[in-house]
Amino acid sequence: GSQFSWTVRAGARHWASQWRTNAMVDLHKVVFIPLGALAEFLLHSNYALCFSLTLAAAALLVSPIAACLVLVGTVFALLSSFGKRPGPFPRYVGDVDVLLGRSYRASTLTPAMPANNNVSIAAFGDQLVIAYRKADTHFASPLARLVVAVGAPGDLEKWDVTWEHTTGEDDLREMFLFALNDKMFLFFARLAPFKTGFEPRRMQWTFSEDLKVWTKPLDFGRTSEIIWDVKVHDGGDGDKVVYKASYAGNHYAANAVCTVLFEKSTDGMKWQPVGEQSEVYSGGVCEVSFAFTPKGDLVAIGRNEDGDHTGFGSQLFFAPKDALGQWTALKISMPYRFDSPRLVCMDGALLLFARYAREAYSAVPTWMPFGLQRFGNLIYYSLLPKGAAVYHLRPPQKDGKWCDMPLELVRCFEETYGDTGFFSLAKADGSQDWVVANYSSSCHSHAPWLYGQVFATDIFVCRCHFLWRR
Repeated sequence: GSQFSWTVRAGARHWASQWRTNAMVDLHKVVFIPLGALAEFLLHSNYALCFSLTLAAAALLVSPIAACLVLVGTVFALLSSFGKRPGPFPRYVGDVDVLLGRSYRASTLTPAMPANNNVSIAAFGDQLVIAYRKADTHFASPLARLVVAVGAPGDLEKWDVTWEHTTGEDDLREMFLFALNDKMFLFFARLAPFKTGFEPRRMQWTFSEDLKVWTKPLDFGRTSEIIWDVKVHDGGDGDKVVYKASYAGNHYAANAVCTVLFEKSTDGMKWQPVGEQSEVYSGGVCEVSFAFTPKGDLVAIGRNEDGDHTGFGSQLFFAPKDALGQWTALKISMPYRFDSPRLVCMDGALLLFARYAREAYSAVPTWMPFGLQRFGNLIYYSLLPKGAAVYHLRPPQKDGKWCDMPLELVRCFEETYGDTGFFSLAKADGSQDWVVANYSSSCHSHAPWLYGQVFATDIFVCRCHFLWRR
């Protein structure tokens, strides 16, 4: 009897384990399908006509009173969207101020290719250069092309396109520019051009010495690697050292595990681990941005979208200056996502430019199967509005311990709604101002993130002045 009971329980546990595993597989195969179908519906629908037809259907199929109730419910739903709840992040109180100038559109207007996103900006001598993705849709597309344009720090309204690149077989995105040894390097990712997934094919790199003629793009890195941040740092002996943070793995897949990599180079082409090995974290974290403190220590933040043993949301990392390859992460992830993070050190202060979301990402109860948590969090998050903001990051103590709320809201960007919050910053030689690049949808503040992804987005740049109020 006991042997039979043990066998039944073991079989039940095995079935439950297999169900959870298969559920994760099936859920992640379809996670982009409902979003894609909804996106297509939003893109090709006449909303006023749909509303009128709904009222007419209620009146004809039910009763005129039902139609009136639909109308009254619509009014209440509209009124409910007017209120503004207090933000979840503490308001920054201190001597740091961030001043923003006028916004200028830097992307070209191409009706057939309305999706302009994934921007990077860098300074090269007395010029500014931007690289961005242009495509027919925000989602993966074989029509995606990489566009490089050049402008002057004194005139952010004029940008001249100097180079374009497309393969016709890949989606191109995650561009990153940096200058080293009189060369402008450009990294970008090739992905499979399927709207229902995220399948990296390889990172590529190219460089130019005049911003007009670029070398043939070459593959490098791991097959699934996506580079998210690059910093050119003083090596201490007069030479420049380039550090890069990237991630590799089966992002968005069932049982997804992403490995965060931290490597360095002196020529931008050959890379080696900063520590004993390139891997500094393994779990659900991707999109990692880092910065060096005035003392030389490293701090970093990463988006924990796939989730791991620390939860969902965002992770913070710390590494002392004498062991930059040994990252220490939070035991519990922050429940909020700071998407597309760009961490910079401005005059000794750590500032994070990232997407702004009022709701916590870890919305699904933790007692539910992990695959359902991942699926539910992603769907819920995609249907909520987003903005763009600047945060102040309080560095950890000497022992690497963070305070209870290390991120404080400094300010939000104006007129950045829908699909937005993908920052890049550059500082021209001899200038006290930074130039910030971002992309944004043209919609109201309460439009959900998915709505912004469906419609046109443009690249915008503005001046940013950092100020200590002492």
